[in-house]
Amino acid sequence: MIEKTNVYHEAIIPTMNFPFKIFIFNTKSSDRLIPPHWHASVELLFCLSGKLEVQFPNKRFSLSEQDVLFINSNIIHSSRSPLPGKCLAIQIPLDFLADATESQYGNRFLYKLTPQNATPELKVILMRIKKQLSKENLWDRLTTKASVYELIAELTKNFCVPLAGIKEIESAKHLPKLKKVNDYLATHHKERLSLTSVAEHFNYNPSYFSRFYKKFMGVSFSEYLSSIRLLEAYSKLRDTDHTILEIALDSGFSTVKSFYNAFTKHYGTSPQQYRKQYFKR
Repeated sequence: MIEKTNVYHEAIIPTMNFPFKIFIFNTKSSDRLIPPHWHASVELLFCLSGKLEVQFPNKRFSLSEQDVLFINSNIIHSSRSPLPGKCLAIQIPLDFLADATESQYGNRFLYKLTPQNATPELKVILMRIKKQLSKENLWDRLTTKASVYELIAELTKNFCVPLAGIKEIESAKHLPKLKKVNDYLATHHKERLSLTSVAEHFNYNPSYFSRFYKKFMGVSFSEYLSSIRLLEAYSKLRDTDHTILEIALDSGFSTVKSFYNAFTKHYGTSPQQYRKQYFKR
């Protein structure tokens, strides 16, 4: 399913009693999709079971059990779950990480941690954090905080790269422009938008705008607009008894056929079939 999250800029709220957000999320369905988004906090993903695919503007990583991936601050990414499973997520606010690294993260270096270069020592720390999460006493919370500092130390020791070594960092320079465009799409997605009309609204040449958007968002303009409309249509299929036609038009699709094609492309099943399967479950 498409997760109901802010699909443009995601504000990260720390977990209670911690200066960071830490949680385990379950992917119970293979059609789980989080559209392209970014956040100021850094994020570390540790796959516990199943599979998780994370897409950056120019690269994709597929995570299986025991795989780890680090996402730097303000890097556009999306994710989907080809196989249901569990994943540990640690989202650390930028100011906390800057303080922990004596203001060197983001100024002198970033981290480059992928499934290919994760160390056994790092995984031991993450498994310890996972076990501590199930306990609620003060001692365990303090131990978890200490483990996160140990995690940052391990990242800094073994996974630092100069800023120029992260290709995706170029996208971060364009986030204010992209946010304006995406906010506009979120507000007007039910209207008959086209790449040309949106480009002209922001005083861009359509050809330039098409290349710019694809390069830095990692998906085309039409794909992203479709994902916003699918976000709305998907929930209506589950939560209302509206007809397929009503849902298609109400979500911004011009015809039932365009909705059907977009839905089938994303999920490998038709809107009607999905609705039947959902209510059967």
